[in-house]
Amino acid sequence: AEEAITELLPTKSRKVYEKSYEDLVTWCRAWCNLKKVLDEMNENVFLAYFNEKSKTVRASTIWANYSMLKSMVIIKNNIDISQYSKLKAFLKRKNDGYKPKKSKVLTVEQVDQFLSQAPDDQFLMVKVALIVGVAGACRGNELLQLSINDVTDLGSSILVNINNTKNNIDRTFLIKNAPKNPIDFIQVYRKYMTTKNTSHSRFLVQYKHGRCTTQPIGKNTFGKLPQTIATPLIPKGLKVPLQSLK
Repeated sequence: AEEAITELLPTKSRKVYEKSYEDLVTWCRAWCNLKKVLDEMNENVFLAYFNEKSKTVRASTIWANYSMLKSMVIIKNNIDISQYSKLKAFLKRKNDGYKPKKSKVLTVEQVDQFLSQAPDDQFLMVKVALIVGVAGACRGNELLQLSINDVTDLGSSILVNINNTKNNIDRTFLIKNAPKNPIDFIQVYRKYMTTKNTSHSRFLVQYKHGRCTTQPIGKNTFGKLPQTIATPLIPKGLKVPLQSLK
């Protein structure tokens, strides 16, 4: 039974779930002086905990924390906090008036403008990441883990295999040149591959001074790619905040 219970949590985010539970236990021991935390948890304890959290974090973060704790507490303590009506009412009240921030989105025209006008000696890797990411609706982590062996040049198209996805279902897609689009996606890919010579199998690496380096792209660089794409599209001398762009 204990072995089966360990499989109840999502594999990729298990550490986040466990961290949320550890924070709760630490708070109980420090602020509530509950020596027997496992036995003394009740609705009042959770009300106090989330009330304290609501003073420092946003409503969306509180709901995410509640969702993780709901799974952890029923596993660790056999307590179903979804039955706590006062707690749910409290969380709903904290969500009143909350408006989530929406990130700015690049248009199709802006994407085409970047691919056709941005200089290759600076942005070739970014162009390849953009083409693959848009064609396959890829998440950042999927691009991060993309291997050279996952991308195959078929001549008239590029075959891409995406493994280790969020839902654990592998998928495959083709990249082809659009009939009415002057941008040659396949040529962009081939130009990138001709400058790539690394001992590892990572597909996307740093690109500087017209050639690929051996350093793989990190997750923080992927997070800034939309901002990188938007930078050459902004007229010189115009200051535009890009931090919220995704």
